[in-house]
Parts: sequence; structure tokens; C-alpha cells
Amino acid sequence: MDIQPIIAVDDQISGVKRALEESGYQVQDLSKGLEQTAVIVVNGLDNNVLGMQDIVVDAPVIDAAGRDIDEIVADVRRVVELRT
Repeated sequence: MDIQPIIAVDDQISGVKRALEESGYQVQDLSKGLEQTAVIVVNGLDNNVLGMQDIVVDAPVIDAAGRDIDEIVADVRRVVELRT
């Protein structure tokens, strides 16, 4: 079995975290560091989640605000497939 990429998810969207874990992804909180993450899922791009404004990451960011969990999981799946 392949090791699934790490997906960093905003604490405010626990339903997304559960859905991604159920889909087989490794999920971690944003506060755990972003260096090894393949995708970052946040609840609104205008929110300053970590209290930092100068974070630079190589991973794509998916905005989950106002979206269905299934849509978000599908977006994560597409991004992961494109990056592998």
C-alpha cells in the first residue's frame, strides 16, 4: 500500500478532517508545520489562521469556505493526483 500524502487542515473544519482520514489520507493540523504537506485546506483565505502573514509554502491551498465536504475531498484528490 502506498503512503498517502499529508494534508494539513484548519482546525475549524473537523468534518473535512474526518472525511479525508476516511478516504485514506494522513491529516494533520496546520500548527504541526507545513513543510511535508501536499495540500493545505483552510476555512477562508482571508483568515490569518496561524497568526503569521509571511508563510510561504509549496503546497496548493484549497479554500473550504461555503463548500460541500465531498467537493473539498474531490479537490484534494485531484491535486494529489496531479502532484504525483
